[in-house]
Amino acid sequence: MKIKHLLIISTLLLISVFISACSSAIYASTGWYGLTANSSSAFVAAGTQVYAVDLNTGNEQWRYPAKANSKITFYANPVLTSDGQLLVASYDHKLYSLNPATGAENWIFNGSKNRLIASPLATDTMIYQPSADDNLYAIDLTGKQVWVQQTEGPLWAKPAAGVDCGCIYVPSMDHFVYAFDANTGKLLWKSEDLQAAVVSTPAVSTDGLIFVGTFGKEMIALNASDGSVKWRFTTQDWVWAGPALENNVIYFGDLSGYLYALNTSDGSTVWRIQPQNGIVDTPVVMGDQLYFTTEADSLYAVSTAGDIVFPKPIGGVIYTAPVIVGDTILVAPSNFDVLLVAMNLDGNQKWTYQPGK
Repeated sequence: MKIKHLLIISTLLLISVFISACSSAIYASTGWYGLTANSSSAFVAAGTQVYAVDLNTGNEQWRYPAKANSKITFYANPVLTSDGQLLVASYDHKLYSLNPATGAENWIFNGSKNRLIASPLATDTMIYQPSADDNLYAIDLTGKQVWVQQTEGPLWAKPAAGVDCGCIYVPSMDHFVYAFDANTGKLLWKSEDLQAAVVSTPAVSTDGLIFVGTFGKEMIALNASDGSVKWRFTTQDWVWAGPALENNVIYFGDLSGYLYALNTSDGSTVWRIQPQNGIVDTPVVMGDQLYFTTEADSLYAVSTAGDIVFPKPIGGVIYTAPVIVGDTILVAPSNFDVLLVAMNLDGNQKWTYQPGK
């Protein structure tokens, strides 16, 4: 097996510390960009600045901050809220709320004591921000802290909302998944020790299951009622990202480049293929196709039956999942001469964006 370039570079050789959960020192990836979009703009969190790009033309609309500050760095996927905010987590311990139309600051939350590596979960009434300081912060839509809950390890994954339970599910580097009451922060349950760090956002089914990937080379299904393990599936390599869930099948990749489709009920294999190098983020399901990126340099389309429709080499390395808006696929490669690539659903390029000085 080849050495995992992602893990060697982006975690600065400290990942073994996190797996054993025996240190509170946090150093996170500086190798990938965050990406999200609405109907008119793409938003890229790329190191010292966040960029808004016109979805139709590829022209820059704004950047934040206007002048780059080396003490402020952004890598997590920005999050759009239902009330019109753009949330961007930063390594400077702060969560920034911006106006997505102009890039102006709405507010800044500075309650965290360590880096914000993961994106927040935003609901209609609350924002839940995980932190590398082991805490989950519940913040209202004006940026005021409502409650905080501590886990036993750094939080590197975006939480997931429960289905009809008023709860949220929080994966931790301490090998556990936690369920908290969304309003009060009360601990509802804590899973058994999953034997490895969890940095993937859970997928939650309507029939009471939670699916998380681990650094123990597993995809695990938990019962949403109490966190008990329903089934475990062994993968070829570490699972960095959570799965996509569609029609009682979960789709996900591992760091050796295998893409899996499993039955949600029992974890049995529907199919498995190995398109290319490591798959670091969650596939996007659109109709009867999956779109995903590989660590090497490519965007892939694969049918939900497991047939490769196309690979489209882009360049650089790609750690971030594609974002699809209408008939446009957005990809944010790292270590490349452009920051953002827009394609149609066939993988043909529409435009590229590279920030000017």
